[in-house]
Amino acid sequence: MKRLLTALLLIISLIPQVAQSSQKYKEELLPSFATTVYDRTGKVIGFFYRDKFRLYAPYREIPKKLIYAVITAEDERFFKHKGIDPLGIVRAAITDIAKGKVVQGGSTITQQLAKMVYLSPERTVERKLKEMALARELEEKLTKEEILELYLNYVYLSNGAYGVKAAAWVLFGKDDLSQLTTAQCALLAGIIRGPEYYNPFKRPYRALKRRNFILRRMFEDGYITREELRSALSEPLTPLESPNFPRTAGYELDFIKFELLRKGILTQKELYTRGYKVRTTIDEEIQNFAQDVLSEYQKRYSKEHNLEDLQCAGMAINKRGEVLFIVGGSGYSKTKLNRAFQALRPIGSTAKPFTYLTAFQNGWSPLDFISNQPIEMPMDKFDPKTGERLWWKPENYEKRFSPFMTLREALMNSVNVATLHLAMNFPQEIRQTLIKFELIKKSAPFDLSYVLGSFPSNLYRIVRAYSALQDNGILKEPFVIERVINLRGRTIYRGYPTLKKVAKPEPVQILRSILQDIVKEGTARSISYLTDYFDVAGKTGTTNDYRDTYFTGFTTSFIMSVWFGRDSYKTMWRGATGGGVAAPPWGKIAMETCKKYGCGKFIPPYEEIVKSYPPPTHFPEKEMEEIYYDQLINSLGEEKGETQEEVN
Repeated sequence: MKRLLTALLLIISLIPQVAQSSQKYKEELLPSFATTVYDRTGKVIGFFYRDKFRLYAPYREIPKKLIYAVITAEDERFFKHKGIDPLGIVRAAITDIAKGKVVQGGSTITQQLAKMVYLSPERTVERKLKEMALARELEEKLTKEEILELYLNYVYLSNGAYGVKAAAWVLFGKDDLSQLTTAQCALLAGIIRGPEYYNPFKRPYRALKRRNFILRRMFEDGYITREELRSALSEPLTPLESPNFPRTAGYELDFIKFELLRKGILTQKELYTRGYKVRTTIDEEIQNFAQDVLSEYQKRYSKEHNLEDLQCAGMAINKRGEVLFIVGGSGYSKTKLNRAFQALRPIGSTAKPFTYLTAFQNGWSPLDFISNQPIEMPMDKFDPKTGERLWWKPENYEKRFSPFMTLREALMNSVNVATLHLAMNFPQEIRQTLIKFELIKKSAPFDLSYVLGSFPSNLYRIVRAYSALQDNGILKEPFVIERVINLRGRTIYRGYPTLKKVAKPEPVQILRSILQDIVKEGTARSISYLTDYFDVAGKTGTTNDYRDTYFTGFTTSFIMSVWFGRDSYKTMWRGATGGGVAAPPWGKIAMETCKKYGCGKFIPPYEEIVKSYPPPTHFPEKEMEEIYYDQLINSLGEEKGETQEEVN
C-alpha cells in the first residue's frame, strides 16, 4: 500500500509538468533528428547526427499500410481507447499472474510513447502507474494521428535505427516511406516487440516468422487482400545483404558541413539535431567518378615512383559557380584532410595567366616580344657562412634562355624568365589583378616570385579565379548549398550565384585563346585529344623542385582544377609536371562531365579572337631582331631538310 501511495504522489507531481508544456506540445515532444544531405539529383549522400540515428517522418508521409501493420502488431484497439485499454490490461494481467512477474504489461501505443518520452524501461508497479497517467495526459493533449506520428518517430527498430524512416533507410536502403512494400511494413511492425530478438540480419528466421504472423493478422482484420497477402509472404525479408548504415563523412560532406557553419546557415546544434534537409549542388555520380580516377592515378604514380605519401585533390564548379565535386585525397577512409580547401600550397605556373592578362589590359599584344635573357636580382637574404648577399636567379624549366620571344610563345610554353621580364613592366598592376581575382588578399605581401605562383593557395581559390577567365571577366564564388528545408517543409535558406566583374571581356578573350593553345600544342598537349570534341582552355602548374603539379582548365560548362603532390612537401620525382601528371586525369574526368552536361564552342570563337589580336607594338632591338630572323630561317630549313643557302 505504501508503494502504491508513493507512486500516486509521483504521478501528481508529474502532471503539472506536462500541463505546462501544452503550448506547442507536439513540437516540444519531438526528439532530435538527423540532417539529411542530398545531391543535385535528389539522391541521399549522407547524414549529420549525434547519438541516435533518427529521421523525421510527418504523419502525412507515413503509409496507411505501415500504420495498419503497427496497430495490428502493438495495439488493435488504438483508435477506440483513451490511452489505456482495460481489455489489454486484463489480458496482460492473466499472463503476468501465470508467470509470477510483470511480463506483458498490456501497454497501449500511447503508454509506450509515454514510457519512451518520459520514463525508464524498468518494469515496476510504480513505473506502470506513471505510464498510465501520462498516457491519459497525452490523449487529452494530442490527436490519435499526432500520437502515432510521435510513436513512429521514437520507436527503436534494430541496427541503430530509431523511428520508421531511419529504419527504412538502414533495413531497406529507402529514403521514401511510400516505397515500402506491405511485407516491409509488417517486418518493421514486428520488430517493435523485440528489436534484437527479431533483428532481420541477425535473426532472420524469427523476423520472418513474426512478419508473416502480422501479415496474416492484417488479412484477417481486412487491411490487405488475399492477393496482397500472397505477394507479401513471398517477398524476401530485405533486399540488402547487410544494414545500410548511414554515411556521415566524406570529402563532399565535410565541405558541405564547413559551408553550412561558415556561412551561419545552421549552428552546430541545429545541424546535428533539427532534422533539416540540405539540397546541394554536388553531382554524386561525378563525385564518385572523379574520386575513382584521381585515386587510380595516385596509385599508379605511387607505384611507378615508389612514393608512400603522394596525394591528389580535385574540384569543379559549373558556369553558375555550383560545386559539382570536391575530392580532397586518395580516399576518405585513408586520409581525412580535404586538400582541395583545407590545405594551402604554392600554385606555381597556375598563376602566370594573370600576369599576361594584366599585359593585355595594358594594350600589349600576344604578338609582342619580350626578353628571355637570364635575370639576377639581389635579395634581402645573406649567406650564413660568408655573410654575402644572396641573389635570386630564376631558371626556365628546360634550363635554356633566348634573346626574346612573343608573349604567346612564353605563356604557351610556361617560360619563367620571359614572364618575369614581362611582369617588371607593371608589378603593382599584377598585384592588383591577383587581388581582384581573389588569389591573394590586400594585406598580403607581394614580390616578383608571386608572378610564378610562389604564394600559397588552394583549389577552391583557383577555380574561383579561373571562373572569371571562363566567363569574360565575371568571377563566381563557388557555392554548394542549394537549399535548406526545416521540419515543417519550409525553405529557410536558398543558395544563389555570387557574381563580381573583375576584368573587361576583350583581354580575357585574348588570354583564353592562348590558354586554348596550351592544350592544343603547349604544356598541356597530353590532353589535346579533347579538342576534337569541344573547346578546352587551361594552364599547367609546377612548383619548385617538382613538389606540386596542377592543371586548371575550363570548357563551356565547367571549371576544374586537379593537383598532385606529397604531404611531406618533398620532390615528387624529377620531371613531374602539371602537363604530365595532373592533366591526364583532368582530361578523363572532363570527358565524363561533358558527356553528362554537354560542352561546346567558346563564343567568340578562337579564330575570330586570333584574327583580332592587337598589332604588336613592342619589338626587340635591331640586333635581336636579326638574331630572331636567323633562328627562324634556320628552323624552317631544318624542318624541310634544306641548307641555309637553299633557304636564302
